[in-house]
Amino acid sequence: MDYQDVFQEDKEFNFEGYQVVRREFFAHTFEPALTIRGNSIFFNTACIRKCEDIVYVQLLINQEEKRLVIRPCDEDDKDAVRWCIVKGESRRTRTIKSDIFSGMLYDLMGWDSNYRYKLLGVTFEFQSQSLYLFDLTATEVYMNQSRTVDENGKVTYSRKAIYPEAWKDTFGLPVTEHQQFTNVNLFDGYATFSMTGDKQTDGQDSLGKGKLESEAIRNV
Repeated sequence: MDYQDVFQEDKEFNFEGYQVVRREFFAHTFEPALTIRGNSIFFNTACIRKCEDIVYVQLLINQEEKRLVIRPCDEDDKDAVRWCIVKGESRRTRTIKSDIFSGMLYDLMGWDSNYRYKLLGVTFEFQSQSLYLFDLTATEVYMNQSRTVDENGKVTYSRKAIYPEAWKDTFGLPVTEHQQFTNVNLFDGYATFSMTGDKQTDGQDSLGKGKLESEAIRNV
C-alpha cells in the first residue's frame, strides 16, 4: 500500500477543540520529576541524567504563574544548590533539605503538609542553555503509605496518587495553550531562591534596569 493512500493531506484540518493528553495519565517512571516534601526536595535519576555535566543549579520561582524553573549554574554562583552526588563517573540523586523553601511552597500552593507532591518537568532552551520547567499546579499528590495483609499473611505497601480536581473532566491543555506553555521569560516575575531561605526578587519592576538584570544575565 502506498504511503499516500493512507496519509493524505487534509487542508481543512485544524487543532481547534483538541487537547494534548497529559503525560501524568500514563506510566512515567523514566520521566524527569521533582518530589517535594515538607522538609526536602528530590530530583529523580531521569532529571540528573538529562543534564550529565550539571552538579549545581539555581531554583527560580514565579509566584503569579505558579511555575518553578531549574537553571544550571557554577558552584560559586549566588544561590547555587547542589542537586546530585558525584563519585568518579557515577552520578546519583540526593535529598536536599529545604524546610523553609518547602514550607513556603506548601503555603503558596495551599498544599496539605501530610502529603508529598510530585511534578513532571519539561525542558526548554533559553540563551543557548537547557532549563527545566515545572508547573506547580500540575502535581501528583501521594498520600501516606498504606499497609495491607492478605489471607496468607503477605504484607504489601502502596501509595495512591491523587490528581488535581480541575483535571477531572479534561484530558489535557488545549493545543494552543500547550504550545505556549514553555514560552518563559526569565526576566518577568521570577525570583531566585536559595536553600537557606533567602529570596532574591527579580520581578518586573527590578529586572530590565540596574544591578539585578546584570546579575541575572551573567548567571545564565
